[in-house]
Amino acid sequence: MKSKTLSVRILNFSLFIFLVFQYGCIPPPESNETDKFDSELKTFNKSIDNIGKTLDMVDAMQAEVNKVERKRALGEISNDEADKQLLAIKETYGRSIARRSNLNPATSLPPWAQQLRLTEPAGMKLDPDYSQMTTVENPDEGFNSVLLVYLGDYNLAMKEAARIAKTANIPLGKDYLQAVELSKTYNTDPIKGVAYMNFDPFIEDKEFNISITVDEAGMLTISAVDVVQMKKQFEGKKVD
Repeated sequence: MKSKTLSVRILNFSLFIFLVFQYGCIPPPESNETDKFDSELKTFNKSIDNIGKTLDMVDAMQAEVNKVERKRALGEISNDEADKQLLAIKETYGRSIARRSNLNPATSLPPWAQQLRLTEPAGMKLDPDYSQMTTVENPDEGFNSVLLVYLGDYNLAMKEAARIAKTANIPLGKDYLQAVELSKTYNTDPIKGVAYMNFDPFIEDKEFNISITVDEAGMLTISAVDVVQMKKQFEGKKVD
């Protein structure tokens, strides 16, 4: 249980940057509880267009996540069933949020990101709903950033993430390493996925914050942000 919680916390980092939530494959229904949940999701899909604001959708998603976690805590559903429902919530709400907020889709790494020695994974499919970017040339954005999301086989994603991180000299994230150690200490299930980061989230920034992550479903995410430009933009200063 501890490793699952830590895994969700560290591998959903890109969610907090772009209000984009991780994609997961939804297994087939296995119980009456699952059938009921799938029915509720279908009802949501029919009414999603009536939700007016992205933040309202984020709040609604969090409320659904809280419901599932309460059921898990009370023992009303198993850990496996809770994980399936959480993945379904993230896919249903998250993709709609991403489509609504993705004003500048990205299809590849921009030149400035390539200069950071970042490369794209081989043998994986770009997800256009989640992949997006900002540019310093656009005064409404004011800084360079890119988020590329790829879907594919889990083992391939792990291999490609390691290759990309090595080429760009991006180390394993400190939170990830700590989570792995805690998992070993408490003898829990091994953490699936990985997180490479050259900075400490919310603690220490670099000139360019870079992260390369893989989640338990095999979704590989590359994120890079020009922090210097971003800070100047938020402070209202002209970016050179």
